[in-house]
Amino acid sequence: MKTVFTKKEGVKMNTKLDFGSTININQEFEYLMTTEETIYEEKFTYYYRITDDKYIQLAYSFNEGELIIIAQYKLKTLNLKDNIKFIVSANIKAHSHYHGFPKLTNSVVFNQMEFDDLIRELKNEKRLSATKASHSETPIISFLRMKKLNPTPSGNNPNSWVAQCPSGGSHFIMVVTKNDEWGCGYCKRKGKLPELKKWIQEIKSIEDQKMLSRFMKESGTGKLSEKVSKWWINRY
Repeated sequence: MKTVFTKKEGVKMNTKLDFGSTININQEFEYLMTTEETIYEEKFTYYYRITDDKYIQLAYSFNEGELIIIAQYKLKTLNLKDNIKFIVSANIKAHSHYHGFPKLTNSVVFNQMEFDDLIRELKNEKRLSATKASHSETPIISFLRMKKLNPTPSGNNPNSWVAQCPSGGSHFIMVVTKNDEWGCGYCKRKGKLPELKKWIQEIKSIEDQKMLSRFMKESGTGKLSEKVSKWWINRY
């Protein structure tokens, strides 16, 4: 019997949402489409699976590697194509801020016009949501802008923003302005404005310790590097 590993629904964005391994169920997935994604136009191949407990799963293989389940939802209608369109849309919407919008190269479900229409709908929806979000700036958004972390409406909904992670990593933190909360799945940190200020202070303290060590070493040589000199001037 084909069943799901967990009954949770959504698009996998971090380790908190685990849809299980495909090792023993690889053959149960049907080919859906091949796309080109990211600025490097990398090849992604997508597959879907309908379970006996009435879920649809979306999985992908990157450059013909391991098959990974990326999204799962309870079936919405009796029409297979409608369910596929729903889960594909949810996945594209969740990743569009990071990967942009995919280009279709082949599909057994969508023709080119249908896929282009789907992308157009998602882009319009994102544009409208981003416009609505920009009209409401909360204390967290103002603080992130002051810290030059580039807060930007994600376009997922009128309350969704993203910003550069204070850790300095290449990933983003998510902000929900409805309750003015933020979270970083990669760093496993979350909270409201006080927690954000505390975390940024912790990061600054660690960086200051590192730069102080460099300052002490370079002072002994009688010559400070440009980076250490700038840190010293800005710090004191």
